[in-house]
Amino acid sequence: MRKHGLKMNPLKCAFGVTAGEFLGFVIHQKGIEVDKNKTKAIMETRPPSNKKELQSLLGKVNFLRRFISNLSGKTKVFSPLLRLKKEEEFRWDQEH
Repeated sequence: MRKHGLKMNPLKCAFGVTAGEFLGFVIHQKGIEVDKNKTKAIMETRPPSNKKELQSLLGKVNFLRRFISNLSGKTKVFSPLLRLKKEEEFRWDQEH
């Protein structure tokens, strides 16, 4: 690593471990999983009350897209809300 000018922070390194957290995911011998705290935070989020909050929620869900099959199909119901103009009312219904 020194040959290529790379430096490591010993406080951030972990060697000889069977699992660890990296970029919000849990990496272990069987593969990659979502950190349970990430999913819990999304599940406990209150319903969005405006377009910006919906965009924020979808951004968080999109972070987990590799673990959710057909995510675009499942989030299609939000498309009309994302197309709202400023003067139009944002309405979160039961279908959402």
